[in-house]
Amino acid sequence: MNIHPNKIRTFSTFIGLSILVHLLVLFSLGRFGSYHFSPPVNPLQAVMVDLIKQRNCAAPVMNPVGQKSNLADKVVEDVTNEGSHAPVQGEEVSTPPAVQEKSLVEQKPVKPAAVGTEENDTITRSIEPTKKPQPAIPRHALFAITPPLRNAGEFLTSENEKLSYLVSLQGLPVGNMELEAKNKNGEVWITLRTRSNTALSSIYPVDDIIETRHIGGNFIITNVKQKEGAFSSDIGFTISLRDKRVFWIDRTRKRYSNETVPTSDVLDTLSSFYYLRNRALQIGKAEILHIYDGDTYAPVPIEIVREEQIRLRNFKKVDTLLLRHVQQKGVIFKRTGDMLIWVTNDENRVPVKLETSTQLGNVTMELVSAESQRFDNPETKK
Repeated sequence: MNIHPNKIRTFSTFIGLSILVHLLVLFSLGRFGSYHFSPPVNPLQAVMVDLIKQRNCAAPVMNPVGQKSNLADKVVEDVTNEGSHAPVQGEEVSTPPAVQEKSLVEQKPVKPAAVGTEENDTITRSIEPTKKPQPAIPRHALFAITPPLRNAGEFLTSENEKLSYLVSLQGLPVGNMELEAKNKNGEVWITLRTRSNTALSSIYPVDDIIETRHIGGNFIITNVKQKEGAFSSDIGFTISLRDKRVFWIDRTRKRYSNETVPTSDVLDTLSSFYYLRNRALQIGKAEILHIYDGDTYAPVPIEIVREEQIRLRNFKKVDTLLLRHVQQKGVIFKRTGDMLIWVTNDENRVPVKLETSTQLGNVTMELVSAESQRFDNPETKK
């Protein structure tokens, strides 16, 4: 029997394709993992555990209050019987009763026992707090308020005072100056501001301000800002009178320092000026002021020279005392020379005129207005 070559070729092609398909299937099974086909998994069967025989041999466990309990008492297994399950021969099959949801370990309340036993003492210590909270300590008991070394009455006898001056350079008006002081609930606030007028500001602008505040009679805080032509500075310092220390800072040049002063009588420039006005000034006797002016401490003598009658700008004559501060090289008031101060020869000691020398020439400050208000008199005096 002869077989046509085309049929042989076709049969061979089918055999090759069949082998190729089987190889692809086997390759795919190896590519995606092996599979084990078995009958469907039976639903969860009920498992009955008899704990009666194990209860006696279970290791005792001590509960938190020292009583013994078996491990079997702590575990409750509730498995719902879904599906059929053939009982094992000799094993009783019963449906477990429904169990309410609760914590695995139910703690029983502890009854207080008689005092005196070691076990009861142990239980009591485990229940009671180890330490009772202490009541809060009042803040004033932690930080005692120290008595003030200074009081406002040493500097101000009125509730507030505002003095305005005309500033002249070589006899020509160049600016104005305002000196204001307040007594706020026993705290002293002093502000001095000096400004050049419009004519001078176009050539040599001046805008200086000094602010001083007394805190509790134990601290003096001063800020000094100066702008005079191309020169400018921003300096602050705090004087601790009780500790005899000064913290100084130069905000413009990023410098600071902690310094000591030899006495608790040290004051800043403005405070020393008001302190001097309230002193019992006597002609021929010098008053020593302990001044810290921003970077230097020095005892500054003020001489009471003589009595003198001067004429104000409103042509009014007043009796005054002439005070003189002699310039000390390298210490206080380095930018000025000797200073002359005329204060009224009365209880107010109002400064009506000041003269000093600078690098630009002699500078004069004359009083043009004064406002003050005493504590016992709400009216303002001018």
